[in-house]
Amino acid sequence: MENLPKICVDTTDAFMTTERFGTREEVIRWIKKVGIDNKVTVIISRSDTETGKRGRSNKIIFGCDKGGKHKISDSGTQSASKKCGCPFKIRSTPAKDGSGWKIDVKCGLHNHALPDRLEGHSFIGRLTTDEKQHVADLAKRHVAPRNILLSLQDKFPENVTRITQVYKHKSVIEKEIRDPRSEIQHLFKLIEDAGYVYWSRKQDDSEVVREIFWAHPDSVKLLNIFPIVLVMGSTYKTNKYRQPLFEIVGMTSTELTFAVGFAYMESEQIKNFCWVLEKLKELFVKKDMCPQVILTDRDLALMKAIEVVFPNSINLLCRFHINKNVGAKCKQHVVNDLQKTIDTLWMEVVWASDEVEYGQRLHQLEQACVDYSGFINYVKDTWLTPHRHRFVGAWINRVLHLGNTTTNRVESAHWKLKQMLGNSIGDMVKCWEAMNNNLRLQLGNIRASFQKSFYEVEHAHVSPFYGYLRGSVSRAALRRIAEELLRVDYVGTNRQICGCTLRTSYGLPCACELGRYRVGGIPIPIDVVHVHWRKLTMEVELEIGEGDASEVDMTAAMDELWRRFRSLDVIGKRALRSRASQSSQRQSQPSQTSKKIKLSKKQPQFIVQFPNHIRSYIEDVVNVESDGNCGFRVIASLHGYGEDGWSMVRRELGLELIDKDRSTLYDKLFSNRLSAVRESLMIESFGSQPPEKWMSLPDMGYLIANRYNVVLVCLGNPCITFFPMTSSHSPNVSIYCIGFVNQNHWVQVNMKEGFPLPPVTLDWKKFRSHIATTWMLGFAGRMQHWQLLTPVLA
Repeated sequence: MENLPKICVDTTDAFMTTERFGTREEVIRWIKKVGIDNKVTVIISRSDTETGKRGRSNKIIFGCDKGGKHKISDSGTQSASKKCGCPFKIRSTPAKDGSGWKIDVKCGLHNHALPDRLEGHSFIGRLTTDEKQHVADLAKRHVAPRNILLSLQDKFPENVTRITQVYKHKSVIEKEIRDPRSEIQHLFKLIEDAGYVYWSRKQDDSEVVREIFWAHPDSVKLLNIFPIVLVMGSTYKTNKYRQPLFEIVGMTSTELTFAVGFAYMESEQIKNFCWVLEKLKELFVKKDMCPQVILTDRDLALMKAIEVVFPNSINLLCRFHINKNVGAKCKQHVVNDLQKTIDTLWMEVVWASDEVEYGQRLHQLEQACVDYSGFINYVKDTWLTPHRHRFVGAWINRVLHLGNTTTNRVESAHWKLKQMLGNSIGDMVKCWEAMNNNLRLQLGNIRASFQKSFYEVEHAHVSPFYGYLRGSVSRAALRRIAEELLRVDYVGTNRQICGCTLRTSYGLPCACELGRYRVGGIPIPIDVVHVHWRKLTMEVELEIGEGDASEVDMTAAMDELWRRFRSLDVIGKRALRSRASQSSQRQSQPSQTSKKIKLSKKQPQFIVQFPNHIRSYIEDVVNVESDGNCGFRVIASLHGYGEDGWSMVRRELGLELIDKDRSTLYDKLFSNRLSAVRESLMIESFGSQPPEKWMSLPDMGYLIANRYNVVLVCLGNPCITFFPMTSSHSPNVSIYCIGFVNQNHWVQVNMKEGFPLPPVTLDWKKFRSHIATTWMLGFAGRMQHWQLLTPVLA
């Protein structure tokens, strides 16, 4: 103790205790906690475990993290050491009487001052198990390390971790996930696990990958549903290798952007673009299908590749970037006072509606630029002479571009990707993960937009003029039609004044067409709207056209699979064989789904669930698929749509609910349940539905009877009849009979002629119109028959 420096801090009392600890871990936990409370960083200097060998015994030696000698280094780096020979020492061993582990403070002194806070201490800042899990959860969601650190401090107030520990643990997580795979191997594994379609090609005689192209399976489906317009472009600064990322996007009927595919290329030459576009071409399920319009920037290599791969597609150029380049050149050559005038004249050239106007506007621009030959020569030589048919209105107004005249869609997609990435120093795996997350969000928005067009009607579109289009055409298309309708007042039915741009460029009825419909007093026919705007689902099966058998030829695919199998190591081959075996077993299992099963009246499983007095009137029962849509499937089948027309029934009942002629009725009938009834009809996908989306009575019974003007009879508990509530009795009315079985399933029940009818609900009597009373009068005999039969149950 004589050699101690002047600084001397005694922590003996803090660590003195007569307490006994049951396990080694309890000792360590207690000492470290006391150390943190007293601003001492306690570490395990040495430990041993009794094994029965000589010299081995259970013990733990604790010391200060500043114990040990300071090692002097001649290196020029800014390295440092915390060691200063601190004598602090605690020994812990099991007590001889077997009462547990005891603590013996050998030296409680420190030859250094103790810190007032523990931030910056690497040992104290180590992450606990819970903290590591929290970091892993946030890192999986691509939360920035600085925000992860803030979240740790909020959730664990005692945490003194620094951002370096967060980075280190993220690196550990990534290494554990990747295992021994290289970056490109891990990327391919992620792509395969997610079910993507992808291709890659390597440099000649090497294992170096030159290009990769991939597409999400839902993106492939959307491409084949909406193939008319594609927008393409490259972006940069997405990865640490500085490889350009080429992205292709399309547009849905609801005017939302969807990603078609992505490609990393070693360079942007014609051959590279041709390879990518050839892979894009393979995504089309029909051999003769191709985009009508492809929108790009003035990238000559890409334009040439499009000409080679898609010779029948029209390649338009981005107006925005052309105008930007022309504006920049104008500032270089034209004096300030004339720049605004020149810009205006240029825009009039670009927006010219026909070739005559184009010639006039160009002449005006040439006259204004007579003293600026450098500028006018640039405009003509770079843009107008070679490319005017790609961006000037006089030509592109004849093209079905659906309103896409700039590359803004793909530029916006680039921006969203970079927002998700956060920086440009990540590898390709991080870039793919960001793309995949973006796609998941994107697809959710697209599905939601389809449902809104199905079930929601904007106030501007409630007029009978849109009657054939509501629910069958996207709201985006209806908005454009409504805007065009404003021109009818001065266009009338004159084609010359109209110009018909909306018809030729959007595939929608233009002002002169709308004028003719309005004069004739007829609603807009649905067949005058291009089929692009009438597609409101992506839950369809893609069909291969005749003569496209080569598209499903598996020879090349099997050759590639065999080549890849031979290149795998033993473990990889076993894994691949295991997956193939599991897939084969799944495919060999018989399907449990039953579409339609006709049961005879002697079959008891459903018949016995109906009241005894009505069973003799049942001819047969028709079952439908049990997927949460069974009630709507039964109604669709009865109404002639076929069982698979259940989605149309959902949509039509949703439209019934907002019908302006009966909106007051439903406000009173459903009262505060109106929104819940509406929500039950709206679905997010075409798969199985949760219980809150199932058809329930009596709510749906009123809507069905009113919408289709039919009598609906339900056999169940209770048995109910639903008559239309706003119309009068018709002797030739259709009677739909359905049955509720197994407490969770609807079936179609075919009844004999003249079968008894159960009673109506009290709400039907309360809210029906006066003329609807005739329904009960017309069926009074059959309803009385039911009442006579009912006592038999007693």
